Amino acid sequence: MRRAALVTAMAAVVGVLSFTPAANAGFFGLNYSFTQLEKGDAGKLGKSGAKTVRWTLSWQRIETRQGTFNWSEPDKLVGDLASKGIKVLPVVLGSPKWAEPSAITPPLGKHARKAWKQFLHAAVNRYGPGGSYWKLHYKLDHPGKGALPIKVWQVWNEPNLQSAMKPPKPGTYVKLLKLSEGAITKADPHAKVMFAGMPGYSGNVDAWDFLSRAYKKKGAAKAFDIAALHPYAHNVKQMMGEVKRFRHVMKKHGDGHTPLWVTEIGWGSLPKKATPFGQTKGKKGQARILKHALKALKHERHHLNIKRVLWFNFRDPKGGSVAHCSFCSSSGLLEHSAKPKPSWNAYRSLTH
Repeated sequence: MRRAALVTAMAAVVGVLSFTPAANAGFFGLNYSFTQLEKGDAGKLGKSGAKTVRWTLSWQRIETRQGTFNWSEPDKLVGDLASKGIKVLPVVLGSPKWAEPSAITPPLGKHARKAWKQFLHAAVNRYGPGGSYWKLHYKLDHPGKGALPIKVWQVWNEPNLQSAMKPPKPGTYVKLLKLSEGAITKADPHAKVMFAGMPGYSGNVDAWDFLSRAYKKKGAAKAFDIAALHPYAHNVKQMMGEVKRFRHVMKKHGDGHTPLWVTEIGWGSLPKKATPFGQTKGKKGQARILKHALKALKHERHHLNIKRVLWFNFRDPKGGSVAHCSFCSSSGLLEHSAKPKPSWNAYRSLTH
């Protein structure tokens, strides 16, 4: 009886400690949706407590003319964040006009395939372990600061949405994933490749259906090391239901061991009645649901093998329309002016 009581007490203590900020170090991160690092943001991101920042490494912005790479934007962002102890999770996407008809058309044409592989190879050789950026430019810009090479690469974003990949078909995405995995791991055999994050519910293909159909394509399961999900929802209960449904599909296809990252989750700070979709909660409501949601995901991290949770977004964009995305324009921890919202302190209470 005494031993059982001791075990129960120890379990309770472990449960409490698992929600302390120290235990959360590295588990929570942020999305940074701006095309380039803007003034003051690196310092604020450093103060947020986030150890991972997800950012789009846009092919169409880096190689506007074939064969000429402009790394100035990623150099600044990757370097400034690394100097603050923050790792960057790059989302590689965006076909330039010379490669495909549109940015959301995956580079699968004969000409585009070769160019995409060259772009990925160049990116990994620049920012991966032993990359050229860390050997020279980073040391010059941030003397005395430790390097944080990129070891995880996410291929595309939300391919189950027609607005993000054309066409939004699992078979098309698997072709892109396999092509990308080959190029990335050729440059860095130890690199981890991440499946694109997808919103659970979609007007095209729901995330779990998309993943299930993707698994049926030859070589799909071997082409990624980490799965990802964007379980946007009306409330926390619905959010957790999406994560469990997604994980169930992974287990069904013998992939239960593969880690899962929630690469986007968030709610807006506009008033509840501002949109009809239940994804705006008011400023105080946003702070409350942030803490509830992140704690719920942390609580299930072992059972569902969740390795990271990245809030969307760090800071509000300028303007923005609720017609295209009901919450995106107000989901930041900061207003566009960088004024903190209640959600800023709520987030930091989990990371400090």
